[in-house]
Amino acid sequence: MRYSIQNVTRQEVEASNGLDIKEAPGTGIIFAELSEAGVASLQSLGAKVKKVDKVKLADIAPPIPIPVEKGLSASDLLGALGFTEEWRHLIIPPLYGEGFGIAIIDSGIRETHELIKGRVVYSKNFTTSPSGDNFNHGTGVASIVTTLAPQCDVIDIKVIGDDGLGTDETVVMGISEVISLREAQGELFPHVINLSLGKEDDGDPDDPIRVVCRIALDKEIFVVAACGNLGPDMGTILSPACEKYVGAVGSITYNPESPQESFLVSEFSSRGPTKEGLIKPDVVLPGEGILMADSKSDTATIAKSGTSFAVALGSSAILLQGEGASRVAYLREPYRFGGKTIPITPIELMDVWIPLLTIKPAGNPRDKDVNYGWGIPYGELAELALTGRPYSTMNVFNSIAEAGMMIMMMGVLIKQISK
Repeated sequence: MRYSIQNVTRQEVEASNGLDIKEAPGTGIIFAELSEAGVASLQSLGAKVKKVDKVKLADIAPPIPIPVEKGLSASDLLGALGFTEEWRHLIIPPLYGEGFGIAIIDSGIRETHELIKGRVVYSKNFTTSPSGDNFNHGTGVASIVTTLAPQCDVIDIKVIGDDGLGTDETVVMGISEVISLREAQGELFPHVINLSLGKEDDGDPDDPIRVVCRIALDKEIFVVAACGNLGPDMGTILSPACEKYVGAVGSITYNPESPQESFLVSEFSSRGPTKEGLIKPDVVLPGEGILMADSKSDTATIAKSGTSFAVALGSSAILLQGEGASRVAYLREPYRFGGKTIPITPIELMDVWIPLLTIKPAGNPRDKDVNYGWGIPYGELAELALTGRPYSTMNVFNSIAEAGMMIMMMGVLIKQISK
């Protein structure tokens, strides 16, 4: 039986007759084959020993059938939320992800696809399957990102095999690789990790994937994960989206022909709370009928649904907002210091910024809830943040009576859709 092991050394694992031992660099996490006696021996030394779990992707299986001609482009979806071409030009030069890296930890990428070609700068495969994307998932995720941030650098980390499955080990090793790239401080400098995958949350904060996500966050890498497609049942948020500062993204509907059917939480989208009682998701974004690259050929496209693809929209938004924030010379306090910007950390993004950048349809709780989280990221609120307007201007959303502000903001949103 294969286990993840923490709080002991490799030598101690070897002394407990561990076999096929692998270490995830910089994490303190070891994987090995152990007998029951070996598990008991390590536990007597204070080790945290846990069976290796399987990890799955967070798209809809079987897929909701959507004709390609009815698919919605990623650009149109974010445009409906106020992240338009005009929004890109708020900061000079415009925001297209230049110089920013995103690690797509997934089923691999068809790097030669016309929507992705030239953007993948690094690839590594932690599965026993061939490189590439024979499961047809990571290619779609990558194409959403490159559509919205066409000048970003994509880091292709394959942790899901061609059967659609990975393990704690492949995911931990993949995230560890990204952390190593970050620490090297070279040309490959990942800023965001996209995890369109997960497994059942067992409430264990020492789960190896959650541990390695916390290490990445400590290195100031933004980690964004799919909530899962187990809705509408409550308490179905996947791990590692259940981790406090991992950005958990759920899915909402969007129908350009019917505003009344838009911005509702998708029936399949997992709801909180987590097993530890945290309110999740953090945000929700469109996740139904998104048009993306198909790994079957270099030109094929497909329309898919799932929180996997809502996450890709969220990762792209973080790339662009991060790029914008890094260029602004005058952000509001406390991010202004001596005329230079202080980089926004993942914790600051979650605790300070996301509540200010999101809205909800009228009738929903103003505070974070288990359906919408904080709500839907909205372009006009991001503009306030990135252009350094006074805090009181941005904070008006939290200080005006809930119903009136919700109605006003949704009126702006629907007006944008109807253009």
